[in-house]
Amino acid sequence: MNKTTYRTAAAVLAAGTLVLTALPANATIGSCTDPILLGTTISETGPFSTLADRWRKMTEVFAEEINKSGGVMIKSCNKKLPIQFVIYDDQSVPATALQLYERMATVDKVDFFVGPDWSSIGGPVPPVAEKHKIPMVMANVAASHLYDRGLKYVWGTPFPVVPNWSTRYFDMISKVTPKPKSILFVTHDNPVMKAITATWSKKAEEQGLTVMGNEVFSPELKDFTSLIAKIRAAKADIIYVSSFDNASVPLVQQMRQLKVRAMDVHHTMLTGALQRQVGKDVEGMTGELSWYPGVKGDYSNLVETVMQRSDVNMFDYIWTLGRLTSYLTIVQALEKAGAVDREKVKEALYKATVKTPAGNLTFDERGFPDTGAYTVQIQNGKVQVVWPQEIATGKLIWPSPSWQK
Repeated sequence: MNKTTYRTAAAVLAAGTLVLTALPANATIGSCTDPILLGTTISETGPFSTLADRWRKMTEVFAEEINKSGGVMIKSCNKKLPIQFVIYDDQSVPATALQLYERMATVDKVDFFVGPDWSSIGGPVPPVAEKHKIPMVMANVAASHLYDRGLKYVWGTPFPVVPNWSTRYFDMISKVTPKPKSILFVTHDNPVMKAITATWSKKAEEQGLTVMGNEVFSPELKDFTSLIAKIRAAKADIIYVSSFDNASVPLVQQMRQLKVRAMDVHHTMLTGALQRQVGKDVEGMTGELSWYPGVKGDYSNLVETVMQRSDVNMFDYIWTLGRLTSYLTIVQALEKAGAVDREKVKEALYKATVKTPAGNLTFDERGFPDTGAYTVQIQNGKVQVVWPQEIATGKLIWPSPSWQK
């Protein structure tokens, strides 16, 4: 088995176009001597690189931490086996990722796939896993329709999924005092963000909130004056901003400049990138994070150690838990299967329950997860998990003082 572990897409593709043939993969199934070989691509370059450029080091550290105790317990071998990664840079390009997963199946002969990320890549790549019958646990592939293709060897661990995105936030606002009575949605014109608004505006109505409207804005919009005039006129208790962080930078800045008032301004993509660009304007805002250090759960110590050693901050790299959970999922499936056997691991993954730092994850029959997120609030410039209360790292400040002045 080829054990050359760390490579780049450029080096592979320089030799010529890879031929995508249906060659059988010949991993050493059931080996009790070889490391368990996991194949993945990471978007180290290209448009997605700002979300994942430190994940190669993080992946290496994860393997080191698992292997410190010998690796993964394989019952059929009556011992632990170390894990080893083959890592390529997919350059954020779906066609490149497709060729690389084909290479890992036929040349590197990996045992299992972890990754890729992003729905644009999660569309074309899974058929490689199906063709070679190699279980694949994708990471941040959140578009649910991509799991509606009758796939038998593919699962996903995106955090959070749209149907659960703001579950804890809406639970929180149902229990605060004073209780909000109205909500206005402000939505980035993007399929994911529009789906979030569609889901949670309906939930708001079901919860008895008056929905004051939905203002949709283009990602190219820089002058929000007219939109903010509508926000001010609505006088909603909650302003729910469904947007990617960079697109809403001028919106947040101009809301502050024009003195928008509300009990809370909630941002679905509240991140370190947004905070760095708007500074103190983000103070008091609430948002979602899949998990944050300090919240204890299964494997939380391992995840915190891996993140610290690889210098990955969850607030800056908000999709990190989805990526690490893909690794945790395949490790737990191997332990359950008790053998380095693709069919047994496939059986272990079907409708499985996986332990994560953010609680148990379960898969439906399509391989789609039920992941959610915690509600966070920026307090004195720092991230605090404020809901649910039993795991909170800080107490919710309600109404948000900085949006009342």
